[in-house]
Amino acid sequence: MADKKKRTLNEILEDYQKIENDLINNNGELTEEIETVLDVNELELGDKLNGYEHFVRYLKSKIDYLKSMEEHYSKRRKSLENSILRCKASMTNALVITNTAKVKTEDFNFSLGESKKWSINFDLLDENKKTSLIDEGLAENIFKPKLKDIKAHFTDSKNKDMPEWINIESSDYIKVR
Repeated sequence: MADKKKRTLNEILEDYQKIENDLINNNGELTEEIETVLDVNELELGDKLNGYEHFVRYLKSKIDYLKSMEEHYSKRRKSLENSILRCKASMTNALVITNTAKVKTEDFNFSLGESKKWSINFDLLDENKKTSLIDEGLAENIFKPKLKDIKAHFTDSKNKDMPEWINIESSDYIKVR
């Protein structure tokens, strides 16, 4: 078990299982041999965990770098998109100002069109009209629980009975300092 080659985390865990079986076979007695193997295994496990944590931190720094690049490229993309919108607006204005509906060139055919943008003025909708729109399938009534507020309410409350409609799943995690 104490050979010089680097072992995988799974190999180290297999050794821990062997040590556990040896302890069971020895009625829980910790022999010198088991202690020696355990010490070596703990050192290897610590080294392996150090390696994993260094790799995790490397990946985190790569993620931060990629996020900054995403922001950079997002800003560049938005600038280019805005340039396209300004160019299209200028071309549209040119056709409107000259009162020209169509222009044909060697490369492109340009024509003036009209689009309509719809929106809802919610201030003018009363509850009856909202209900009517929902009933007609033209709107939806969305219920969205505020999980953060529910958690705070039921965690801090003196109510020991947790409602059955709340599911809490536990999972293990590692703390590294």
